[in-house]
Amino acid sequence: MEDAWHPQDALFAPLIAEDGSRLGILSVDLPQDGRRPNSATCDALGAFAVSAALAIEHATLRSRAESSERALQQLAKQDPLTGVGNRSMLFERMSRAAIAPMGHRSLLALAFLDLDGFKVINDRHTHNVGDHILQVVARRIRNVVRPDDTVVRWGGDEFLVLFEQLEDETAALELVQRVLTAVAEPIGHLDQEFVVTASLGVVFYAAADEVDPDELVRRADAAMYRSKRMGRNAFAVFDSVCDLGATTTQTCVR
Repeated sequence: MEDAWHPQDALFAPLIAEDGSRLGILSVDLPQDGRRPNSATCDALGAFAVSAALAIEHATLRSRAESSERALQQLAKQDPLTGVGNRSMLFERMSRAAIAPMGHRSLLALAFLDLDGFKVINDRHTHNVGDHILQVVARRIRNVVRPDDTVVRWGGDEFLVLFEQLEDETAALELVQRVLTAVAEPIGHLDQEFVVTASLGVVFYAAADEVDPDELVRRADAAMYRSKRMGRNAFAVFDSVCDLGATTTQTCVR
């Protein structure tokens, strides 16, 4: 039979994108009646191939667009120099922690870190040296805190770390001390060695406190300045209970 489907027969329809590139090939299996498809069936197959190509192209473009959007969203929350988070990420994480289920609302801590001696190095040497130091410091902080802790660059030589789900204050202060130790390690760059330390302020709070994030940053910043007056390369803790009746922020740093 001339119209019988032979074992060596094959029927394919190319899937072509609008720009002419090939997306794939549509293959037709042996018909149930064992006959070769007629011209009407071939035309239908061709039309189906066009529709399939459009659907594939649309899905591909949509996937790329979604990936690009996610990448842009990530970049919007990331510090371009150091790769850690930025202010937007910090406030997003603080807001997320505030609405977490009650079982996850354990103690939180916000640490404000300012580098000691960075300005002198940055002014005396090239900004490339300063940028390198900031990158190394950011990486060191990220490496010594826990995976779920949030590290952000606030600006200049200032960083903040949000510690969530802490068992107690001691657990947080152990992490803070690890940060101070890591930052103080010498940093080599272009056959030179630089040493910076950090002054760090810490404020503890719980999600139930409903304290404004900006206020928490202010308190951690106040504690950080107290640590600088203490001699630097140290940390100070803001007393949130004291703040309820205090007339100035600085009276509540311990």
